[in-house]
Amino acid sequence: MDSESELLTTAVESRLAALEAAVSRLSSIVEPAFAVSNMAAPIAAASLKEASQHEFSGKFFALLDLGETLLKYSAAIAFASVVQTRGSQADGVIELFRQPPTLGKIAGGLREVLSQTTEINWPLDMVNATFRRPNKKPTPTARYLLDEFISIRNDERGHGAHQPEGYYEGLYLKNYFIIQDCVIASAFIQLPLVHVHSIDHRDGQYSYKVTLLMGSAATRMAEPIVTTEKVQTGSTCLWDRGLRLFPLREFVMYRYCSQCATEHVFFAEQITEDNVYLHSYIGNHRIVLSRAEQ
Repeated sequence: MDSESELLTTAVESRLAALEAAVSRLSSIVEPAFAVSNMAAPIAAASLKEASQHEFSGKFFALLDLGETLLKYSAAIAFASVVQTRGSQADGVIELFRQPPTLGKIAGGLREVLSQTTEINWPLDMVNATFRRPNKKPTPTARYLLDEFISIRNDERGHGAHQPEGYYEGLYLKNYFIIQDCVIASAFIQLPLVHVHSIDHRDGQYSYKVTLLMGSAATRMAEPIVTTEKVQTGSTCLWDRGLRLFPLREFVMYRYCSQCATEHVFFAEQITEDNVYLHSYIGNHRIVLSRAEQ
């Protein structure tokens, strides 16, 4: 091979290497964004927050928020299911939120709903499949998220003094892939989460104009959801992409936040006869809604 051919070969190899690097870079940007766009808004927001951190302490505590959000979202579906069916467990769920429950009590409530509910319908069946095997034994997601994760979260949130970065680096690397596996195993987070902002009637059915609460930004759906199922204006619901809408009631709400002048998803912290106390992981904001306003 002459020198001119060698130079040409080297140039081609160099360009191929540069192209491969560019493709890898693009994939690293596009693929996570695509994955997040298919997550319910609260999970997507927590995931993006973790990815945006640079120091290991920030990444670790954002990772805790992701795990906590996933656990609360799972429990919210379970709690809304038993309250909607007005089963024997409904009173226990309502009593659980009379005072702000700890994360451990929420996990205990979720475990109890899954173990005691005899008729598991959609979407509770998807949560059940995430946390229990067909033989009723806990899945790896259940063993980690309902037990080990809560211990880690309580221990690390409780530290009064800031630990060195190396300490958080170890914790982050140890738990990152486990929590990501829990997210991947939770198929129900890919169910469209929607907010109903108006209702019309069409051929004896209800026509709902909704905001889609998936990924990093809420978007208005161009086409309404037409179904025979009746839900209230202002409801935040799961949608099966067909005819079924499942309201998450007070446990998950999409509301305007005066602190940041935007709308986002809140979780119930406390539910009394008069008020619902809500918390959002976006900015760590809290609002109070009168039950009469809902």
